[in-house]
Amino acid sequence: MAVEAFNELPEDVQIALDRLQSYTSPTPEHSIASLPDKYASYPRPRFAAVLVLLYYKPDGGGLRVLLTTRSKELRSHPGQAALPGGKSDEEDETPVRTAFREACEEIGLPTAPHPLAAHIQVLALLPPQLSLFRLLVTPVVAFCHRPDLILPILKANEAEVAGIFDHPLEAFLDPDVMKRDGERLVEKGEDWIYEDELHSTTDLTWLNNSSYRMHRFRSSSTPIKGLTADILILTAQIASARNTTYSRHAPNQTEGFGPAIEWVMEEARAAGTWIKGPRVDGKTEGSGPGQQPDAAASRFAEEKKAVENAALARVAGTRDRDDKDLGPYTPNVGLSRVGTPAPPS
Repeated sequence: MAVEAFNELPEDVQIALDRLQSYTSPTPEHSIASLPDKYASYPRPRFAAVLVLLYYKPDGGGLRVLLTTRSKELRSHPGQAALPGGKSDEEDETPVRTAFREACEEIGLPTAPHPLAAHIQVLALLPPQLSLFRLLVTPVVAFCHRPDLILPILKANEAEVAGIFDHPLEAFLDPDVMKRDGERLVEKGEDWIYEDELHSTTDLTWLNNSSYRMHRFRSSSTPIKGLTADILILTAQIASARNTTYSRHAPNQTEGFGPAIEWVMEEARAAGTWIKGPRVDGKTEGSGPGQQPDAAASRFAEEKKAVENAALARVAGTRDRDDKDLGPYTPNVGLSRVGTPAPPS
């Protein structure tokens, strides 16, 4: 990847990118060979990486992040907002390789030896995050210097991606930015089922009876939530050197991936297998003998599903009460075009 100067950008954007470039993860680069000894036995198929691709939007949008809406045909997290990325392959030596390979497959992002790849600069590796399905996910933060050349050629791989959209990075610290800057938002209803206007949270039970605060951000597409939201909150905090305008963590929530990995490894040793977690169809995938259910992941999924179902029921009740004379409800399924100004909401 090329290293290009930031001096053509506004000073505040330069400072934000410099902070990200100067960031040092408290953990090493997360290939098998360089993991600390106590994590070296974590199964290679459990490693993954995502690409946090930032670019500057000069017409008031500041730094934006590129996201996708996953295909509804996918088995895991269908129809949800996501960062480009996926599991590491055996030939992937680093998370950077994984993130860019997956982004190329999902949205056609140019990678070497394509000449446009020289305009994408890797800035930082963030600490790995533990997903519900026990993937150890390393976020790779990069900056696109020429969005005018690269964004127009991106194309969703329909087998994996339903659409491509973007979101202001600052809005993960202060959701009110979406209203202040006239960002396009999906209508309330089936596309945003929560009572809160822009940002919704729920505290759930997670590993070892710890707590986890699920964040959801209203966008121009599906809600940005869960692990994707966590990664983007951290990216925004590093870039801006400030905290969120809302309460970030739940009481009793463990910060950092170290304790969570320790708990997962202890569970795996006790069960005699590496447990992936519940599949969407309700069955459990395992690696090795036993394939025992993962109680923490199952409980987490059940609590999350109950919250979503309650919100959906509330939306359905509102529609029956207020919209019965307006005809059938048609959800707003259009995605904002990446790289173009979004109309006011």
